[in-house]
Amino acid sequence: MPGTLPISVLLLARDADRDLAELLPALAFARDVVVVVDTASDPATRAEAERHGARVFERPLDGFGAQRAFALARCREPWVLWIDTDERLPADAAAVLGAAIAAADGASATDANAVAGYTLARHGFFLGRRIRFCGWRGERVLRLFRRERARFDDAPVHEAVHVSGGIAALPVSLAHHSYAHWFDCRDKLVPYARAGAEAARRRGRRASALDVVARPPLRFLRMYVLQLGVLDGGHGAVLCALAAAQVFLKYAELWADPAGAPPKASPPGSRPPAPPHDKAPPAPGSGSMPPAPPHDTAPPA
Repeated sequence: MPGTLPISVLLLARDADRDLAELLPALAFARDVVVVVDTASDPATRAEAERHGARVFERPLDGFGAQRAFALARCREPWVLWIDTDERLPADAAAVLGAAIAAADGASATDANAVAGYTLARHGFFLGRRIRFCGWRGERVLRLFRRERARFDDAPVHEAVHVSGGIAALPVSLAHHSYAHWFDCRDKLVPYARAGAEAARRRGRRASALDVVARPPLRFLRMYVLQLGVLDGGHGAVLCALAAAQVFLKYAELWADPAGAPPKASPPGSRPPAPPHDKAPPAPGSGSMPPAPPHDTAPPA
């Protein structure tokens, strides 16, 4: 049964049936749920979304910005809530969102510059533990906005929504479980390093061997020392090391392949490599679109 708030929920999903089974019932307050499924996803993801009454569209992922813009164009309600499958809202979120929308709609009748978007605090979790430092402290993300005032950029990763109008803060927090298990870390490392390299190429960036050697340890020192990751204990140390590894892979790819040459076609009759046998089965928090680093994106590189 459709919810009561004039909200379209915007979701991207890939191999995320378990996450959707947990997330979608908590979004029952929204009148509309739009789920865009990557065509490479398993059938269970679409089936789970449809089971909960979502409108489901399939589209190959060619960048997160373009994918979210596609989803936004299919939203119907005047307000849009952007959430990822590995994020969770608190139990009182519906009441807070409803009050915020009512206040903004009331003000818009007399003020053309009324609030058109709201930010939410976001708390990141790494392997089951909340991370309070490592550069994740005090993060706020723009996630509730007027549909007709919003647009997504075309960034392949680290995409953003741009809203025309005032922005206010909501007393609501998102819990982000981007790295629930170690295999999430492993599987997300290379794809997002590659996406980061592609984003840098689009901006005309190039890399030297010095970038490859110097930037990873500098990233670790910044997060672990300057941003007090040491206070997050062993989880903080591993997270900072993971971020440094991603920086290494990003700049190594930029240095080795500055033009982003497409991969060579396989010889006729050849077979693709067999998948690894040590991959654990999908688990809650592990399937929100192809690998997403902590907080939608890895720490900026």
